Amino acid sequence: MVMPAYNATRRACSRWVGLLLASAALSACAIVHGVTRQQDQAYASVAPGRYVIDPRHCSVIFSVDHLGFSQFTMRFDRVAGRLDWPAAGIAAASVRAQVDTSSIDTNDRQLDAELRAPAMLDAARQPTIDWSAAGWRATAPDRGDLSGMLTLGDHRAPLLLHVRFNGYGVDPLTGKATLGFSATGSFSRARLGLHAWPGFIGDAVHLRIEAEFVRTGIS
Repeated sequence: MVMPAYNATRRACSRWVGLLLASAALSACAIVHGVTRQQDQAYASVAPGRYVIDPRHCSVIFSVDHLGFSQFTMRFDRVAGRLDWPAAGIAAASVRAQVDTSSIDTNDRQLDAELRAPAMLDAARQPTIDWSAAGWRATAPDRGDLSGMLTLGDHRAPLLLHVRFNGYGVDPLTGKATLGFSATGSFSRARLGLHAWPGFIGDAVHLRIEAEFVRTGIS
């Protein structure tokens, strides 16, 4: 007669422990969420200095028309760059970035090899696509256009990015001042000397960039 009462008590205790653990987990999630959302969304608050791309939190995705059937989407896996943010603010800021051409990723090894070959990116002789830009033109409180130039080997192509400033603050995981941007733009691949496969893929390359920059010092 004692065992059923003991089992009932044990089940009741287990339920209470489960509820307490669930409540603690939800509270912890709420605290973490609150911490990670403490960014200042006004770029006037950004501390002057030199910022570098966080390679773990950066993506360069692009697409091209494929026979009119789809916008075939690819990415580059290795990107580096720096942002110099002077005391004068974003209007006087400048950015430089490099994309590793051998890091192109289509999710198809054969196609990756063809894109790295001399007929396209020629990654052995042209290891990077370089981009430099300056001259921010505000279009909204948190948005603006940034004009720059792409360089691949001896070829250059203008690139206008439509940029959204996502926020600035201290990353609670690293303790470092961090800012983030989202950007879109397009350019002509022919202007970069990428003429292969005409008729099969379009000339316009559509970019989407997500990037976080970490402050490393005073510029």
